[in-house]
Amino acid sequence: MITGAALWPVMIAISSQVASQTRSPWVRVIPGLAYCTFLLAVGLSRVFLLAHFPHQVLAGLLAGVILGWLLSPRVPMERELSFYGLTALTLMLGASLMYWTLFTLGLDLSWSINLASKWCDRPEWVLVDSRPFASLSRDSGSALGLGIALHTPCYAQIRRVHLGNGQKIACFVLAMGLLVFLEWLGHPPQISLFYIFNFLKFTLWPCLVVALVPWMVHTLSAQEAPPIRSS
Repeated sequence: MITGAALWPVMIAISSQVASQTRSPWVRVIPGLAYCTFLLAVGLSRVFLLAHFPHQVLAGLLAGVILGWLLSPRVPMERELSFYGLTALTLMLGASLMYWTLFTLGLDLSWSINLASKWCDRPEWVLVDSRPFASLSRDSGSALGLGIALHTPCYAQIRRVHLGNGQKIACFVLAMGLLVFLEWLGHPPQISLFYIFNFLKFTLWPCLVVALVPWMVHTLSAQEAPPIRSS
């Protein structure tokens, strides 16, 4: 779902650029075709790895496409920080209330994890990040982190700055390096500590990608103005 929703605006942006540069209908469908092919590959890989059932994959991909289509024109760029904080809080409280309500009614949303833990030949392969609350901590942390990033002094300085191609490449390389390093750190084995660590990690990620890394690259690559010589 996240893959489908996150890549939708990317696909739309590339499609508009391609459409402005060519009139060939075959070339224009390439971004959409690549988008669908990638989603199909992701879905098949999740089924092949036994990470999800086929109906879960299909429902997630359709939900992601619909979310991307509905929300891409409504990016909350100018919202107050409180909006992002309340969004993260609503996600956590709302999902927790729904989970425990259904659990009280006898419906356990972790039933597939329980079956996998019971019958899998290698129970250690049932990772903690496959639990429902792992996604909840990730999404709520990302929402809060995006709000923090958009309200930092670093973002205020670079939001109207045009970065060159070399600077964009540097931002990409540096951001990927930092994200890989954070992922390499792993996570605590205790479930409660994992949720806290996962929330903090995904709160930090948007701050790095949106604000801190572009600000660092722009600051370090900015050329000083030459001194004015007196005549």
